[in-house]
Amino acid sequence: MFDPKKIPVKGKIIDVTVPISSFTPIFPGDPEPSIEKFLTLEQDGCAVSRLSFGSHTGTHVDAPSHILKDGLSVDKLDLGSLMGKAVVLDFTRINGALTGNILEKVYNDQKNNDRKITESVSILLLKTKASFRKEKNPDIPDFQAGGLDKKREFEDPAYLDATAAAWIVRKGFKTVGIDGFSVDSLSSKSLPAHHTLLSNNVNIVECLDLKSVEAGTYFFLCLPLKVENCDGAPARALLISDS
Repeated sequence: MFDPKKIPVKGKIIDVTVPISSFTPIFPGDPEPSIEKFLTLEQDGCAVSRLSFGSHTGTHVDAPSHILKDGLSVDKLDLGSLMGKAVVLDFTRINGALTGNILEKVYNDQKNNDRKITESVSILLLKTKASFRKEKNPDIPDFQAGGLDKKREFEDPAYLDATAAAWIVRKGFKTVGIDGFSVDSLSSKSLPAHHTLLSNNVNIVECLDLKSVEAGTYFFLCLPLKVENCDGAPARALLISDS
């Protein structure tokens, strides 16, 4: 269960949430985000907006029901597993599949350089080339607002293969986050990483903004919208440093 006493508030707060706007990149085929004025101060005395976007828009949490029959919906997730000690690993020099061996090596290298990585670290965050974005015209590799740019040569950013997902489960992580659109290959139809992680109660957070975050340990806090019986939901995600 959620215990407010476990949240350290003395360190620097880093917002790692991708904002939702008409500029927000989306996965091809997902609903395009729209924010419209519904009521205005001038005419109605108050401002109210009409929001329209997919459940996997911007920084979001995938619920097990996203790909698993009878899987939990996002409102049923244990919030305690979406907050806690986290380690950020840097994979910005790697394209394509991240294997279990690659994760093991980078994790051990980071652990040797950071004594704060202990068994209490329950969240794994993957910083990839997708972290490098422009604020008002996002430039996540090969994507644009509205979906895939067919004119550009496709190159799969870093993603988890089946061995990497299995490694995460074996290590006992409760949540894995990535700054790309998917923990799986963007061309994958079977989604092996999603299946392995979600079927083993490992939360998935996608589309984090880690461009200004250095590898190391933090406290991670991620709260998805409580949308009943939904397959996922946008979330506000924060990192809190130790200093």
